[in-house]
Formats: sequence, C-alpha cells, structure tokens
Amino acid sequence: MKISKKYSYYFILGLMFLCTILLRVYKLAQLPDILHIDEAGLGYNAWCLAHYGTDRYLNVHPFYAQNFEGGQSPLYTYLLVLLIKTIGCGNVSLWLTRLPAVIASLLLWGVGVKSISLIFHDRKFTIAAACFLAFCPYYIMSGRFALDCNLMLCCCAVSLLFLLKYIQTNKLPFLIFCGISFGFTMYSYALSYFMVPIFLVLITLYLLYTRKITFPRAILFAITVCITAIPVILFACSLLFQWEPIHFLGFVISPIASDRMKDVASSSFWENVTDIIKITLTHSFYPQDAVDKFYTLYPVSIPFIVLGMVYSVYRVVISVVKKTFHPASLYLFFYISGLITIGLTGTQYVYRANSFFICYLYFWISGIALVYNFLSVYRKPFATVLACSYLLWTASFMNYYFRIYTLADQYPNSLYNVPINEAVDYVKTHAKFTTLYLDCTGMSEFYYFYYPADPATRDDDHYIKGSHSYKFWIYYKTPVDSSNAYLVRKENREFLEKLSFSGISFQTVEYPHYYLFYFE
Repeated sequence: MKISKKYSYYFILGLMFLCTILLRVYKLAQLPDILHIDEAGLGYNAWCLAHYGTDRYLNVHPFYAQNFEGGQSPLYTYLLVLLIKTIGCGNVSLWLTRLPAVIASLLLWGVGVKSISLIFHDRKFTIAAACFLAFCPYYIMSGRFALDCNLMLCCCAVSLLFLLKYIQTNKLPFLIFCGISFGFTMYSYALSYFMVPIFLVLITLYLLYTRKITFPRAILFAITVCITAIPVILFACSLLFQWEPIHFLGFVISPIASDRMKDVASSSFWENVTDIIKITLTHSFYPQDAVDKFYTLYPVSIPFIVLGMVYSVYRVVISVVKKTFHPASLYLFFYISGLITIGLTGTQYVYRANSFFICYLYFWISGIALVYNFLSVYRKPFATVLACSYLLWTASFMNYYFRIYTLADQYPNSLYNVPINEAVDYVKTHAKFTTLYLDCTGMSEFYYFYYPADPATRDDDHYIKGSHSYKFWIYYKTPVDSSNAYLVRKENREFLEKLSFSGISFQTVEYPHYYLFYFE
C-alpha cells in the first residue's frame, strides 16, 4: 500500500510537470499575439551580439546591453545569445526569444515544489504547490513572455532553496552555492541591486541571532556573494560615480541607464508599498502579467495568502522571542526586502515585483495548511471544495487564455505591435517597390527583430537594403507614390482616406490588423 501511494505521489508530480511544460510551450510564438518592444529590442540586441559582438547601438561586448534610454539585464541577454548560436543556428525568432522564460518557469516549478516539500514534509501540500505553480495565471503568463526581468523570480527561488538546505543541514557547500546563487541573481534584474543586499542583511542578522550561522561563515557567505557579483558591483559604481568604461573579463562595463538612479526616492514610499501589494495580488493595467477577473493567482487564493502572511509574521515574532529559527523568516524577510525596494523605486507593473511570487507560494501553502489543520473534523470537505474551486477557476482561465485572450486590442502603441513579418515577406515576393512604409509607430525594432541587419547600417528612421528602403512610420503627411508599398494599420483612418482619394490604382491584401497596399 505504501509503495502504491509512493508511486501515485510521483505520478501526480510527473503529470503536473508535464502540464507545466505544455502550458508554457503550446503556441509559444503565437501567444501573446503581439511583439513587445522590449522583446524586439532584446532579440535584436542578442542577434547583434552573437554576430558582431556589439549591441544594436554599437556598444562593444557590453556587460549591460543598451535598450533605448535604459538597458537589458545581462542574464537574459547572454542566455539568448547562447541559444542563437546553438539552437538557432545564428537566427533569432520569437519562439527562441521566449525560450529562456520557459526554461526559468520550468525550473521555478521544480524549485518551488522542492522547497515546499522540505518545509512542510507533507505530500498533500507538495502536490498543492505543484498545482499552484502549474496552473495559476501569473506563473503561466510570465513564463511565456520575453521580459528580461522575469528571470529574477527563478533565480531568487533557487537562492532561497540553497539557503533553506544550508539551514537544515548546516553543510558548508550549500552556503557556498547559496552565495553564488544570490550573486548570480543580481545579473537578472537591476532591482536586485537593492533587494538582494537588503535581504542578506536582514536574514544574516536573524540567522546569527538564532545561532543558525556562525560569524565566520556569515563573512564567507558575504564574500561569496560579492565575488560572484563583481561585474554587477562595478556596474553599480559606474552608475553612481559616472566612471569611464571598465574592461573586465572580456566585457565592457559602462554607465548605461544612469538616469534610472533618479527613480529612487522615498516621498511616496507607503503609497508604493500598498499599490504593489494590491496589483501583485490582483492585476495592473498591464495585461501581460494578469487580467481582470482571474487576477495573478485567482481571487480565491487571496484570503489564504493574506492569512499565511499574517501567520508568518506571528511565527517569526515567536521565533525571535524564543531565539529559534523558523522557515517563514526566509520568505517574510525576502518579501519585506521586496516591499522596501519597490517602496523606494515605485512601479505600476507587476513584472517589476516578480520575485514576490515565490513568497506568495509559501504564504498560500501556509494559509491552506493553517485552515486545514484547524478543521480537525471537516478537513476532507474543505479540501474537496477547495480543489473543485481551483479546478473551475483553472478551466475557465485556460479557456479564456488559449481561446479568447489577445493583446492585439492594445495595439497600436510604442510598446506593442502585431507581428509584421507575414506581410513584409509577401510584399517582398509579390511587388516591386522603392520604399516600403511600415506602420510601426516609429519603432524600427519591430522590423529589425524579424529582419536583423548589421547594427552599423541600421537607422531608427529608415533602412536601405539594395534597391529597397524601409521607413517605420505612416501618418497623414506620408507621401503616396506608385513606386512605394504601404503596410497600414486599420486604425490609421487618416492615411487610409488619403490613399482612397489619391486616384492611384493599387492592389490590396487584408490582414487581421493591417492593410497591405502595393501598386502595379
């Protein structure tokens, strides 16, 4: 009987992992159904680095690749460079650009399940965690989208797991791996420059107080983090002190995105904290992280997360009074570190607080476990009702996300664009044109992502290749000429009317969000 239960347990976990894979890779290149400007910039930067050793702005071997006025985190950028050189055979695609997010999401699933197993020692809660990570909206949506910052969640989860293993075993290798992992986390997103040090100070003081770490080991831990993060430390110093470019380990470290340091302020601290708690548990106006009705983790999860959060505070206070360690401290202090960071920097986007979601997993399980253990008589009905509730929410979300969900209604703006490659491929093979005007709201990256060019020859306004030129904006004053072709978004009524009154005969191809016009 025990053997049967053991195999059933691992079968369920295996099934959940297969579901996790399927929900991350199914229609990966088609859903979300738009190309985000940061995805386009990331993909083009990685392609340029893979082929020319520069980003698209001709920064040579940059530690922090430039992206408009800011930058993109080195971890995602150079992981994508590696994939382009290997799996992509030198080519970039939307599927390949989103692949690191998928890999990170799958790793998060494994790390999250293992962490819950080590803390609660109860297979019911481990399976619950596996389902939560597999089916909740945020974990699915963030794992299908190529925002460089989204790797931070996975890196944080791995770091916390190593720290948990060290505390439970007192084995030095786990502490070393933890230090390396936290140092590595700082390559995933700039907010980690604040969040990781704050957390490490809080947790180290707590572990010293509860005698879970000795002072020499705490020093060794700090040294390990610092050595691993030396390029990040140099980059942060270059931002603060406007240093000249530094050549280090084959990379050039320069103060890209220095203006972002101005974002740090404390004037709206508490407002920022309350806002980020609200939007990470519900949704923001940014529809790629979560949507109304389903929220980030389903509405039914919120009471249990809040209950688990309050209970974690209680357990940590008791542990401080008794000078004994409690695992809730890891996630509570990490959450507090995130709140402090967001409080100082502010944000209206869920993705900037993506690291919160490993804490929400722990808080949710804590809340569920507290209610379950309290209901000594009604445990089975409670578990049944809860499981049915999540089953209904999940079924509804899957139907919505894979059949109805679209970001194309957010188009057009400078952040989103419906992919243009099908129409561009068509006009290149069916029409003779001098200039192809593309209705890309002036963002050339939407073109260069699909048709990457030598960064030394690219231009933000127009691009010339052979006898053809390409321009990336269409508005009323755009000239109408029979030697040109036009890919016009359907919302661009002014230019469509101008074309209709031009008196020139042209061929029209209709796409879901564009009209393609070319002349014979």
